[in-house]
Amino acid sequence: MLVRFDLPRTLVDNVFEDFLTDFSPVYPDYQVYPALDLAEYENESVVVAELPGVNKEDLKITVEDGILTIRGVRKPYEIPQDAKVILNEMRVQEFCRSIELPHEVDVDKISAELRNGLLRITLPKTEEARARTIQVQ
Repeated sequence: MLVRFDLPRTLVDNVFEDFLTDFSPVYPDYQVYPALDLAEYENESVVVAELPGVNKEDLKITVEDGILTIRGVRKPYEIPQDAKVILNEMRVQEFCRSIELPHEVDVDKISAELRNGLLRITLPKTEEARARTIQVQ
């Protein structure tokens, strides 16, 4: 006898999504949110992080011992009481991402800007970390 279970598609999708993207039960320090890009230029590095729905008041950015840490929370939006929720994929979550920086940073000149869900952190290199051209004599 063959028995078939029809689970709601969103339930199945959420189970697989959680299994494939949330490794926190196995690796507690592993985070996949927010996604980050890091680019190094001659005089600075720039980190861009995807932070949709996050307010600047809910962010904390630190640089310590060559490690950049972005910590914050994405808070829920208001769903009216009379709404029937058909699909709910948006996660409310605290997050913390840390990355090792590729060079020494002038911490007094770091800047950060949050615009349209993208956080851009500019990390100027120290004078010692900048590349130099040596003239051969």
